[in-house]
Amino acid sequence: MRLLQIDLSILYFFNVTLSTTWLDSVMIFLTNLQHWMPVYLLSFAFMIWKFKWRGVRMVIACLLLIGTADLFTNKIIKEVVARPRPCSFINDPSGAYSWLKTPDGARLGYSFPSSHAVNNFAGVVFFLLLFPKNRKLLWLFVPVTIIALTRPYLGLHYPSDVLGGMLIGAVMGWGFSALYKIVERKYFLKTTI
Repeated sequence: MRLLQIDLSILYFFNVTLSTTWLDSVMIFLTNLQHWMPVYLLSFAFMIWKFKWRGVRMVIACLLLIGTADLFTNKIIKEVVARPRPCSFINDPSGAYSWLKTPDGARLGYSFPSSHAVNNFAGVVFFLLLFPKNRKLLWLFVPVTIIALTRPYLGLHYPSDVLGGMLIGAVMGWGFSALYKIVERKYFLKTTI
């Protein structure tokens, strides 16, 4: 029960304390992954342009990772944990969630973990581990963290859903990067004698 109180306090901070009309519009825009599609497509096009066939393989691996992460999150973890979203309690007779704001409307389905956090962190960690010497890639954590934080701001997830999603995504990104490196070494790198 103590952990729930901490979760609710942090949720209150994001959802009520930070809430403003102009920020509502910004968060609604940022949480919509369709608005990020051009960024994803341009990033994939750049990977293919820069790394040719290796870039194609990295893009395919990343798409497989995101598809797997999304399926695993929505069809397995969320169904097993079955944690209701905070917005599903707005009309609860106890009034415990009467303060909750949902500027983008309520959502159906379960809350833990946040798919936005899982999918985006999986992709970022995947590429970070493929290019560990490129420190500039650390900046990718800024937009994916902002996307993840839109969820409690909009009353759609608890902060622990986001944190759990970040961790699950990071583990999946690590696993796929390790698998990608094995496949790349075994089947695509030319050996010289």
